[in-house]
Amino acid sequence: MSNGTSESLLPTIPGQLVQNPYLSELQRHTSSLFGLDVSGHREPRFPGAQPISFNKSHLEELESENYFVSEKADGIRCLMLTHKNPKTHRNETFLIDRKNAYYFLDFSLPQPDDINSWQVDTVLDGELVLDIEKGQRKLWFLLFDCVILQGERLIEKPYTKRLGRLNEFVLKPYKQLYRESSSYARKLPFKLDVKPLELAYHVSRVFDQIPNLKHKNDGVIFTSSVAPYSIGTCNKMLKWKPSEENTVDFKVDGPDIDGRFYIMLNRGSNAGNGGHVRFDEFTLAEDMYQEWIAMPPTGRIIECKYDPDWPGKWKFSRYRDDKDMANHETVYHKIMDSIRDNVNQSELIAHESAVRDHWKEREMQQQYLH
Repeated sequence: MSNGTSESLLPTIPGQLVQNPYLSELQRHTSSLFGLDVSGHREPRFPGAQPISFNKSHLEELESENYFVSEKADGIRCLMLTHKNPKTHRNETFLIDRKNAYYFLDFSLPQPDDINSWQVDTVLDGELVLDIEKGQRKLWFLLFDCVILQGERLIEKPYTKRLGRLNEFVLKPYKQLYRESSSYARKLPFKLDVKPLELAYHVSRVFDQIPNLKHKNDGVIFTSSVAPYSIGTCNKMLKWKPSEENTVDFKVDGPDIDGRFYIMLNRGSNAGNGGHVRFDEFTLAEDMYQEWIAMPPTGRIIECKYDPDWPGKWKFSRYRDDKDMANHETVYHKIMDSIRDNVNQSELIAHESAVRDHWKEREMQQQYLH
């Protein structure tokens, strides 16, 4: 989609990559904060919510339930964890990517009742975004959820409640300390803010704002205002892209003895080969094919766009080294549903009045009941 910058590079996650054994300790600690089972030898997975692709049935979903909508920044999805090291008793902050890798950051989040003391066991969800303005780059971490607040699990609370906690108990003290302490501001690897949200029946406003963004955008995202936080696939977080910009993440396999490359999908842990299975042979432009033969990207994740005129239909878009798994087969089928349904921007905007009417009806019913 159009935006204020032509650059499409993903930002680099700042900080120092954490290694084992401390990495495993942190992964298990975060999983326990989410209420996940950390017994046994199974490696903890990234606990963040994952959106699903928008299809035609979701137009009715927007009518039947209250949703927020925001632009979908083309950045790197991360969780942020504040932690106290049990051995050094030092306050630490980490970004967690979808590979469940941890990056140590040398700053802390202030507590709401005392900005000179630090939050521990807070987990936030957001997107690391690179703004480009007049050739200058500025890194932002745009927050859209507060999942755990100083050890209190907020997962079961509706999104509106979690947003309230995020603004009052995270952003407010952060902004106060940022204003009052230049040394704190200088230490930050990025600036923090809450991602702007609109009510679902104002999606046209979001589209109007996209051309003025300083970072790349690849659609909009709808999030239920009343649903709890989902660990893993979230059916209440709807990712809309123009049909021609829908992408699938594949894992590269090959070359074989005949120099052919293949793309793989994730079928889960029972599939063997790291859970991945061959999906199709992969066709590349000649110059890129020569690059791949010289230095095969075997095992890397690539993002591919659907192009019905391209051999094999899937065309290389970019590497996604922030991921270590291809899309699951079920996700692939949902993306294909989205491509076939082809709900376009005009349809979303045309649906605003129906979404608003149903929203207002629910408000009137709530007033009547109370």
